[in-house]
Amino acid sequence: MQLVNVKQVNNTAVATLPAHSRATAITVLVIAFALAMIDGYDMFIMSFVAPLVAHDLHLTPSRLGALFSAGLLGSMLGGLALGTIADRIGRQPVLVASLAIAGVATFLCSHSHSLGSFAALRFVTGFALGGVLAALVPLVAEYFPPQRRSGAVTAMFIGYPLGAVVGGAITSMLLTNGWRPLFWGTGLLTLLIVPAGFLLRETLGAPSAQEPKDPSEPKERATTGLPILELFRAGRFWSTSITALGIFCLLLLTYLLNSWTPTIAVKAGFSPATAALCGVFLNLGGVVGAQLSIPAARRFGVFKVAAVMIATGSPAIIAIGHLFAAAPTLFAGLFLAGLLVIGGQQNSPAMAVLLYPQRMRAAGAGLQFAVGRLGSILGPLIGGYLLATHHTPHSLFLLMAAPAVLAAVCYAVVDRLRATPTSN
Repeated sequence: MQLVNVKQVNNTAVATLPAHSRATAITVLVIAFALAMIDGYDMFIMSFVAPLVAHDLHLTPSRLGALFSAGLLGSMLGGLALGTIADRIGRQPVLVASLAIAGVATFLCSHSHSLGSFAALRFVTGFALGGVLAALVPLVAEYFPPQRRSGAVTAMFIGYPLGAVVGGAITSMLLTNGWRPLFWGTGLLTLLIVPAGFLLRETLGAPSAQEPKDPSEPKERATTGLPILELFRAGRFWSTSITALGIFCLLLLTYLLNSWTPTIAVKAGFSPATAALCGVFLNLGGVVGAQLSIPAARRFGVFKVAAVMIATGSPAIIAIGHLFAAAPTLFAGLFLAGLLVIGGQQNSPAMAVLLYPQRMRAAGAGLQFAVGRLGSILGPLIGGYLLATHHTPHSLFLLMAAPAVLAAVCYAVVDRLRATPTSN
């Protein structure tokens, strides 16, 4: 399977897509979508089983928050390290190795009986999953022509929250058997899907479809030194930094919502099975919102659409704090907040594709995910602190709206920066 053909036009090498490339690209997208689903559920599994794990291991809210953060810290470091490695040795080998390690570590979580061993295994799992996402983004992007890349990457990344939706629904039905079988099954499923990684042919170093030059980006100079620093050079300093701040705020919010909303629901009187559905409706909204954003982003631009969606969703987050009296209204509020905020956030990987050239896309995606994971780490910890200090749901969800507003401002600023030539 060949990614592109190269022909000579006026003595210039021009990359062209072969006739069968559309079918190949769709196949790659479907495989990557399935991998993202597994990845998404594996990262969110702790949110669904948190009340049972806390009871079984006798964990306080602060220690449970530390357990959440262990996997997220691993994911942050994995995105940074493995994204850079993927740009050096290839995206496919990093993807396959990361999936295998994540599957083994998740399986072993089912045998953990202490906070220390559980946290260590979640750290390893998170590190490997950080590599999965960093490798998937450029693999998918480079199978599509430039005008289709952002939509393709967003479509692929819909699998991430969808994995949480499907997995959360299954978890809700299986919680009566305890939390350990869920880790056993998730680890086994991850290992079973490893061979699919070999079907994604390597794109690093292959000629890609000719890309239009962004007029706001100055000509790059040859650079040496730490590869991650190249992401801030050649006119990319402010766009990289502000986009990273945006995803930091969004993942802080997303993981705070996913980690603690089920626990808050249990405290409000809902059963653990009903509380687990909070994450399902929140992420189901994200899936629908991401799908709706794809045609809008193609017309108006990814950054602009994300900014509008997230800003509009901030009042919905505030409203959630007033909806814990009944399950239907709570689920409706979570769905709406997910549609706007998480749906807008699902465009983040597509932003990395737009900001960086082919040779550094895995590192760029890895950096954005890593900064986002830093927010993910702080989100559960902040939630544990706020619950320990007896904040009411009203005040807690009011505070949660603040990072959504800041993220919307960040994306609006980057949209403006990309429209206006600047120097750094």
